This record gives sequence, C-alpha cells and structure tokens, in this order.
Amino acid sequence: MRRGEVEEGIVAGRLLRLEQRGAELILHPPAEHEDVKLVVDYFRLAQSHSAIEAALEALDDVMAKAVPVSRGLRLVAQEPWECLISYILSANNSVQQISRVIESICDAWGPPVEGEGANFTARKAFPEPAVLAATEECDIRSCKAGFRARGVCEAAREVASGNLVLEELRRASVDEARARLIELHGVGNKIADCVLVFSLDKFEAFPVDVWIERAVRHLYFDGEPMSHAHIREFAAEHFGSLAGYAQEYLFNYARMHIPEVLRGH
Repeated sequence: MRRGEVEEGIVAGRLLRLEQRGAELILHPPAEHEDVKLVVDYFRLAQSHSAIEAALEALDDVMAKAVPVSRGLRLVAQEPWECLISYILSANNSVQQISRVIESICDAWGPPVEGEGANFTARKAFPEPAVLAATEECDIRSCKAGFRARGVCEAAREVASGNLVLEELRRASVDEARARLIELHGVGNKIADCVLVFSLDKFEAFPVDVWIERAVRHLYFDGEPMSHAHIREFAAEHFGSLAGYAQEYLFNYARMHIPEVLRGH
C-alpha cells in the first residue's frame, strides 16, 4: 500500500478503502464496525509483529540486514479458496496479468459487493467454488487464464464437492496439508506452500521458486547449486515456525540489494 493514497480492495466480500498515514492505517467510508475486525484479521494486526521481526533479526547476520530493509512487512491472511485459485493462476505469470485474470473472473461470475454512498465503487467479489465448478474450462480460458484454466476448474470441483475442505488443512501437519494440495492439477510445492503460508497459518512453510532459490544460494551458500527440496529442508531447520516470514524478508532484501543475483547474472 502506497502511503498517502486510498487503496480499494475486496476482502471476504466486503469493499475496503484503506490509507496508510505514517504508522496509522485508516479505514475510509463506506465502512461498518465488522470491517474493523476484518482489517485487523486480514493484516494480522493483533500479532506482535515487532516480536516476530526481533526473532528473525536474531537468527543470523543475513536476517539482521534483511529485516530492517522491509520493517513492517506483513503476511496477509487471505481467504483459502480465493488464495488457492489466485496461486494456480500465478504459474508462469506476471503480477499484472494475474490481477487482470482474477478481475475478469470476478466480473464474469462474482456476486456484486453490497454498498452505497458517494464513496462506494461498484465491484464484484470472488466467485464461490460451486459457481466456478459449473463453468467450462473454455469459459475460464476466455478470461486469459490460458493453460491454468484446467487447474482452476478442477480445484473448483474438488472444493465444491467437499472432496477438499480447505479449512481442515489448518489442523493437518504442514507435510500432510502440502501433500493434499499438490494432488490438484497445476499445484506444485511452491504454490501449495504459498497457500499454506498466506491463507492457512502454516508459517513453517517456505515457498521456493527460482527467485528465492537464487537468493538463498547466494546469501547462505556462496552460490552453490541446491535443489528446491534442499532449500525447503534448510529453511525448516533454520527458520522453524517463522520460515514463511523469513521468505518474504529475504526475497524483498534480494530484490532491492542484489537484483543481479535474482536475474541469474
């Protein structure tokens, strides 16, 4: 969120208008009392974020540099269903294109967001699983989802039928939850771990893609080749229950201070 600008977004079917002023987060109208709790939960404002950052900084010299660069960085608590589909759509895709595809899917099948008043913008929320389960793959492709459309349709059918109850994964171990998610078409370890971290409170997961692989190899192993599986094992042992947080700080630090490493140069 850019400071001094009002940003709009839909969370749990509610339109939120937020602005950051210094250390304050302002919730603008239209807003109701329950929206305050929604914001607190979504940004995990009830957590002791300073304690998390202090624990990360104390781990090693790398984190002692990485955390101050992105102090205040937060892991949002996304709704698991929307998070799953968003990350299926992320495969070999840019952030801008992912946003456009999600917006198209919402426009086509999402329920209207309720609201009124001068500050209300007509928007649509994310479709329910049963709605997407009833669509054809070609319809999802028409939203520019490409090859990812099959994964979207199959995940929707699994969730809508009750074969996959995402909330139950909170009670499973991280390995069990990951294994269940990667049974879905289009979901590998990285996408599964993103869903676990960003929507199911499995902060011991450590999503690994080519970018974080390069960052970890450079920052911790002098550039030595390492498999993604080895990096996940290292993260689980070294960062423990804060691995998901560490991943975010490491990536942002590498993006800002060693971009040539991320580009593979």
